[in-house]
Amino acid sequence: MSMRLNDDAMRQFRVAKVFQETDDYKLSLDFSLDGRRLLSCDRSALSVFSSIRQTELCRLHMSHYLPKVACFTHRDTRVLHSTSKHNFAVRCLDLEANRCIRVFSGHTKSAHTLAPQPGCDYMFISVGLDDRVYMWDFRTSSHTYLIKNLRAPLCAYDPAGLVVATSTGTERIEIHDVRMLAEKPCLKFVYQVNDSAKWTQLQFAPNGKTLLLSTDHSWCFSVSAFDGSFQQSFTGYSNRTRVPLEASYTPDSQFILSGADEGRIHIWRAVDGYPVAVLKGNNVGPVSCLRFSPKATMFVSSDLLIAFWMPMANGVYDWDEPLHPGELASFKEEEEPKQDVEVPRAIPMPKPIVDIGMTRMRLRRKRAQNEIPIVDLTINQDRDSMEDGELSDD
Repeated sequence: MSMRLNDDAMRQFRVAKVFQETDDYKLSLDFSLDGRRLLSCDRSALSVFSSIRQTELCRLHMSHYLPKVACFTHRDTRVLHSTSKHNFAVRCLDLEANRCIRVFSGHTKSAHTLAPQPGCDYMFISVGLDDRVYMWDFRTSSHTYLIKNLRAPLCAYDPAGLVVATSTGTERIEIHDVRMLAEKPCLKFVYQVNDSAKWTQLQFAPNGKTLLLSTDHSWCFSVSAFDGSFQQSFTGYSNRTRVPLEASYTPDSQFILSGADEGRIHIWRAVDGYPVAVLKGNNVGPVSCLRFSPKATMFVSSDLLIAFWMPMANGVYDWDEPLHPGELASFKEEEEPKQDVEVPRAIPMPKPIVDIGMTRMRLRRKRAQNEIPIVDLTINQDRDSMEDGELSDD
C-alpha cells in the first residue's frame, strides 16, 4: 500500500459505494488474492464485484443450494460455496464457463468455513456444523484428510500456509503441521472454559504472530501464535442479539476492525487494544461481515447492504511515496506495461543498372518472332477454288 495506516488515517474512512442486490442478509464476504474482486454470499445468490471500479460483475442465483459461506479459490474466476440442501456438499464453480466443475461430498451438515491453503494452488479446508474438518484437493473429489473429535470447531491457515490452527469449543487451540496431519499437533493451547461467550471466528494476523478470536458477545481477543498466551482484549461495542460479528486485521497487522450493532464499526490498535475510532455508515443492522482488502486501502462491511469504505479524498495522510504535484490518489486497475516494439527500418536497395541498347535489341527480336504475316485478300491467287480432297464434276 502506498498509504501508511495510522490512527488519523483510520478515522478518515467513509462509505464510498453502497449495493443492495437482494433482500437477504449477507453471510460471508471474501476478496480475491489480488484484491481486485469481492465475493458476497447470501441464501439466494452469489455476487461478484470489481473492488476497483466498485461495480457488480455477475450474480449467480443459489436458491436451490442455500449456501452459508463462499470464497475464492487461488483463481479469481473460480469460487467455492457450501450447500444447506441435498447432501451438504461443497461445490466449485467456474465463473467463466458458468458451470460446476467439481463436487466435494463428505459433510453431513452444512460447512460454515471454507479457506484455500496459502502458497498451494490445489488444497483447501472446510469446517462443518457436523464438527468435522476436511482437507481437500481440487484435483480429486475425495478428501485427503479428516480431523474429528472436535466440538464446534473453527479453523484457519497461517499466512504462509505451513500450519493450520483448529479450536475445540472455548477450551483448546491446536496447531497442526500441514505436512504431518496424521501426527499429533505440534502445539496445543488449553484455556479455562468460558461458556458465557462462544468463539465464532479464528484467524491469523497477516504477520503470523497472533491469533484473533471473535465471540458472539461484545468482545474479541488475541493470543500469541507461538505460545498461546493472552495478548489483548478488544471491547466496547454492542452485540445485543449475540450474532457472530466478524473482525478483520488490516494488511499490516496494525489495527483490528470489528462490526457492531446499528451499523457501527469499531477500530483498535492491535498491539495495545487502544480504541482508535468508531465509524458509522449506511448499514443499519448488526455488521455481521467485514473484510479489509489484502492489497488496497479499503474495506467492505455488510448487513442487508454492502458498503465499500475508503479514506476521504480530501484527507491528510502519510505516503510511502509522495504524490507529484497535480497527481491524485486513486484506486484503479494496474494496466499491463506497454512494451516498445521495434519496427525494422527499411533497407535501401541499389538501383538496377539498365543497358538501354541491349534492351531494345531484345525487344526487336521478340517482336520478330511473334509477328504474324499479313495476307492481301484482294489479289487473285493462281490456285484452284476447290477444297483439298473435293471431287470435281469432270
